Amino acid sequence: MQLFHAFAACSLFVGAFAQQSLVQLIQGNPNLTEFESLLKAFPNIYNNLSSASEITIFAPSNAAFAQLNYTVLAPAFDSYNIAFQRELIRYHVAVGVHPSGSFSGGSFSFLPTLLTNQSTTNVTGGQVISVVEQAGNNFVAVSGLGVRASITQVDMTFNNGVLHIVDTFLIPPLDLTTSSPSFNLTSAPAAFIAAPSVLTDYVNVAEDLTIFAPNNAALQSIASSFSSMTVQDFTALVEYHIVPSNTTVYYSSNLPNGAVAQNGSVYNTTTLTSLQGGNLTITFIANSLFVNQARIIQQDLLLSNGVLHIIDSVLDPNATGVAANPQNPGPVQVIPGSSVPGNMLPFTTDLPTSTSILFSLVTPTPTMTANGSAETGDGSAATSTGAGPLSTSKGWGERVEVGTGGTGIVLGALVWVLGFI
Repeated sequence: MQLFHAFAACSLFVGAFAQQSLVQLIQGNPNLTEFESLLKAFPNIYNNLSSASEITIFAPSNAAFAQLNYTVLAPAFDSYNIAFQRELIRYHVAVGVHPSGSFSGGSFSFLPTLLTNQSTTNVTGGQVISVVEQAGNNFVAVSGLGVRASITQVDMTFNNGVLHIVDTFLIPPLDLTTSSPSFNLTSAPAAFIAAPSVLTDYVNVAEDLTIFAPNNAALQSIASSFSSMTVQDFTALVEYHIVPSNTTVYYSSNLPNGAVAQNGSVYNTTTLTSLQGGNLTITFIANSLFVNQARIIQQDLLLSNGVLHIIDSVLDPNATGVAANPQNPGPVQVIPGSSVPGNMLPFTTDLPTSTSILFSLVTPTPTMTANGSAETGDGSAATSTGAGPLSTSKGWGERVEVGTGGTGIVLGALVWVLGFI
């Protein structure tokens, strides 16, 4: 009987804890005081989150706020860029309740977020966060630019969802051209620039794209072949590495990963149609994913309009019969060619050597609300102690002159993608 009463009391305690509000949960956690200040700067968002049903919040810790000066997000806080901050909050909220147990098994989960406005993302259903469990029962959330945030505290429940604390801010994904330097990828995006301009624009803005980009070594190994290609052939080659869709982004979770025994091997395949019109055969074999003959060596790099997978060799629309072979120790080259003298990376001369990005960090004129907080016409906060300048501002101005791949380019693209110029 005593055991029954103890169990009942424990159940009541757990039930009561689970029914706490979001506000109570955040106020009761000393590691979320900065996050609370940020949310209070946006009372409409805070109220909506408090009344929403079935959400998962990835809340940056106080330590994450302390590191903001060393990230590309610093100017948005230094200059009270409220529009940016508003969308940043939305990217930290996933649709549905996702406790840590749903991330187990070693496979990535891709969670749609409240970042859904087409001026900020071009992914059907909302831009995603990818989450995975790693060794030692550690959980990691991956966002734009490949930024990885460790989940330091999991499964804090409130009456309409669950909250996890992360040790760094998640970055909204950017387009292919801007993101590629962070992935040590220069030749592939340069090839898109070298292609007709309509294709360059397409890969950066078209909805729900899956891009299989050869790494630098793959393009370098056949660099001599490009000079003999016609514009039509080169365009077809580039288009063969792109899978368009109006509804589906082919993250690794949407690619073959099951096991089917045949001829002594374990594999599974599916076929995708490229922008060029030819088919791509995706094969899961020997615990690796292949696109035709090319091995995917880095997968699930998030883009503002889809996902990027890096492959170890160039695909050829005229050599679709070359099958995946996990026994090959290195890349399988299906296009005749060789590297050029000096091992120069092809197409990189098409990349701009310097970029001038003008971005506006002007705060809309605020109006005072009934509760005394300053809000703009759309109900978002204009100023707040928690959302204002950081204590050690780097003094970024409105115009940034940097080389390709610099922080200014990344920040400028963030501002542009989120519609703030």
